[in-house]
Amino acid sequence: MKLSDRLIDSLYSGEHSVISVSGAGGKTSTLRLLAKKFKERGLSVLITTTTKFQGPKQFDWDCDYYYSDEASVLNHEVKKGKAVYFAHFNLVDMKKYTSPRLEILSILVNRFDVTIIEADGSKMLPLKLHSERDPVIIDETTATLAIMGASALGCSKDNVCFGLDGEGIVDIEFYQELIDNREGVLKRAKGKTLILINGCDAVENRNAFLSLHAPCPIILGSILKDEIYV
Repeated sequence: MKLSDRLIDSLYSGEHSVISVSGAGGKTSTLRLLAKKFKERGLSVLITTTTKFQGPKQFDWDCDYYYSDEASVLNHEVKKGKAVYFAHFNLVDMKKYTSPRLEILSILVNRFDVTIIEADGSKMLPLKLHSERDPVIIDETTATLAIMGASALGCSKDNVCFGLDGEGIVDIEFYQELIDNREGVLKRAKGKTLILINGCDAVENRNAFLSLHAPCPIILGSILKDEIYV
């Protein structure tokens, strides 16, 4: 089974599913892959954010429609098998687009079969310790995908973990700490929840992650290769 199939089968809950993606280590690529696979299943898809994420000029989202204003997206005719990108242009950081108003998202999620939301930022680092303000998980969320990057294993903590001010080397125990910590990867998780250890294709000792435990399933995989590792 492909990783994308496993994620979709686990996270999709039927009509108007809302999947919030949090953590670090491949969120943007995960949104793109999930949207592609949902489209292949003939579903309508909305890609958006509750914080900020990369704009269409910086990242190939592979969507069919792109909107940055409320009027246009609200007038959009939703179509099966098509994906819509919607976020506001950011005048401060032109490489990033920012969250729509939450009341607009509440309207939109009831128009699409699936809404996939990037719920926090991580400065492209593989691990994250959340702050008080994030992740932003909307009430309509039906599933949460929490991501951790396998590439951080063996690296200096202060170089690979966004939001952490500390020293030491990332080991399996540190991954477990981020799972257990109330500010860690599962913070504010809502609905069906999975943890994805992403990038396991590039880690020689990926079996070390098999010792991790959580109150939800943990999947070792690679978004890049769309594969699961056992």
